[in-house]
Amino acid sequence: MPALRESDAAFALEGVTRAFGEVRAVDNVSLTFARGRTSILIGSSGSGKSTVLRLLLGLEWPDAGVVLCDGDRLRRDALPEVRRRVGYVIQDGGLFPHLSVLANLALLPRHLGWHAARVRERASELSELTHLHANLLTRFPAELSGGQRQRVALMRALMLDPPTLLLDEPLGALDPLVRHGLQDELREIFGRLGKTVIMVTHDLAEAAFFSRRLILMRRGRVVQDGSLDDFRIAPADAFVREFLAAHRSLPGAAT
Repeated sequence: MPALRESDAAFALEGVTRAFGEVRAVDNVSLTFARGRTSILIGSSGSGKSTVLRLLLGLEWPDAGVVLCDGDRLRRDALPEVRRRVGYVIQDGGLFPHLSVLANLALLPRHLGWHAARVRERASELSELTHLHANLLTRFPAELSGGQRQRVALMRALMLDPPTLLLDEPLGALDPLVRHGLQDELREIFGRLGKTVIMVTHDLAEAAFFSRRLILMRRGRVVQDGSLDDFRIAPADAFVREFLAAHRSLPGAAT
């Protein structure tokens, strides 16, 4: 990938290592994520994808190397402000089961002093954006389908209109039909909002659908960083070829 000017980077890792005991979940990784672009981290389970996201958000701390946010070194005392500028979505949505949809959406805004009317107005805007019926705002997570819960999780991540979205396999637990529909909707939302999006998936077809930039990881290291065509035409090593061969049906890549 072409080098980015510092002003173009929303996040970056410089020589970052994060180990858990003897296992290096992330091993001397350097990556730059362009502002306003979608980047997809892909690889098998245990490759380090999710740990990269957690490092960017300060949920994990590097044993070596530096994490940068908007060109500044990530500091523990700056984490609350950084997290207000980042929407984070995990696979199961992470909704609080004892709270209604609206109450889940209101948690951080109310903590920041938003009035109830402002919360409802923003929730209504996001209901329209994510195609969630407004009458579902009074329901509890257990009363929603899996696809509806993921829509709510995305709405919660977008409540403060953050410039960056981090998504950790947001569609991984959904059945194929629901997942296919949400893929279309998510790509439309990403294109419309123009945010920095860093998403994790193990599915190469899904990765290529969302972005031209794919970052393939294995055993904590970046194996190849490029487009699906790059992977096909000039695979970095035998593992890239094996990874491609394991995905028998690939749709057209994002443009």
